[in-house]
Amino acid sequence: MLTLKMKQKLIAILLEDLGKKDVTSILLKPVICEAKIFANEDAVVAGLEEAKFLFNYCGVKAKGDVKDGQRVRKGSVVMHLHGVNRKIFEVERTVLNIIIRMSSVASTCAKAKKIAGKRVTVALTRKTMPGFNIFDKKAGKIAGVWPHRLNLNEFVLLKDTHLPFFESAFGAVVVARKKHGKKMKVEIEVETFEQAFDAAKAKPDVIMLDNFSSKQAKSAVKKLRSVFKGQIELSGGINLKNLDKFANARPDIISMGCLTYAIKGKDFNMKIWAH
Repeated sequence: MLTLKMKQKLIAILLEDLGKKDVTSILLKPVICEAKIFANEDAVVAGLEEAKFLFNYCGVKAKGDVKDGQRVRKGSVVMHLHGVNRKIFEVERTVLNIIIRMSSVASTCAKAKKIAGKRVTVALTRKTMPGFNIFDKKAGKIAGVWPHRLNLNEFVLLKDTHLPFFESAFGAVVVARKKHGKKMKVEIEVETFEQAFDAAKAKPDVIMLDNFSSKQAKSAVKKLRSVFKGQIELSGGINLKNLDKFANARPDIISMGCLTYAIKGKDFNMKIWAH
């Protein structure tokens, strides 16, 4: 379900594209039309809820032929539209861009989840499209992956760039606990075995092993399990090609920036005709 914040963002995105008015569509004689949005390749669809909201906002009736999260084949109709041609054209590009982006993220996330199987939770990172973060995260969730932090306020994540400002990895976790207590989740990112075991003494909720090779990760996870009862996360340099190797290390979580920043856009288009 779309929140008020999401609806406001969608309207702002639409108005950015529309400007003061569509100077091309006003040349057209207003005619009631039918239109369809097609998938031009196989995909896991996402963004239909957003599309329906924007079309309805502009007075166009929109009905999804499939649901967000559903797999579709090339040539499938994903949405039917009914309304004035001018209004349909005003929204067309914005809606297609949203469906393309969200379906691309969802499709890539679905592939990752399939590769990882039930062995590990696949997660997104904050390497999302600026201004579109909330929808990138939603697309990932639709595909069954964990969205991780939506923003900097959700939980503490002590990254490697933070650690030089503390005495040690252990000290960083201690400071976080002292400030936020046990109600706030605390995760720490480490780059060495030594940092990992040092951080484990302070009992964070999650230890993230960053940029470990799959072989190093497997060894570190096994050793950490004997002294650390929290969750272990792997991140850094993990993609669809090597995901299986990292999943074999048996961490609890694998976060992958490539699920949002290195995706290939899925192709969708719209066809319209007079009623």
